[in-house]
Amino acid sequence: MGILPLDQLLTRAGAAVGRLRARTIAEHGLSATALGVLSALSRERALSHRELAARLGVTPATLTPVVESLAAGGELVRNRDSGDRRIVRLSATDAGRARLTAVSAEVSATIEGWLPQPPADLELLLRGYLCAVVEATGSTSPRYEDGPRQDGAETNG
Repeated sequence: MGILPLDQLLTRAGAAVGRLRARTIAEHGLSATALGVLSALSRERALSHRELAARLGVTPATLTPVVESLAAGGELVRNRDSGDRRIVRLSATDAGRARLTAVSAEVSATIEGWLPQPPADLELLLRGYLCAVVEATGSTSPRYEDGPRQDGAETNG
């Protein structure tokens, strides 16, 4: 068996980390989509259902049961847009932001504990490369995707 081409290695590594991440999130009673909803609504307040779906790269129909579940749990609220009453805006509640913080921390700790740590002198290079790979695929920037920025600043996605 020869050396795997880089695209195959990235695919395998991403899939393995994705499975671990999904299992860890599920242990907290959430799906990866639900965690993404809480993350997006914590970064950008009052998104419409359609705007939220676009931010997450899913269809609005995919979000419906997730939004229903989070609303039933008191982790997000729906409010009519004051400028256009036809639009319903979704916002994370304090409980939703608290759950995001707790679950994100646990997910990060679990994955960091599982993954081998890159040498310090290569971490920034590796991080930059992986961000460039994601951005080159047309996806949104991964720099602040999974929760509030560590420096506490607001992001706009």
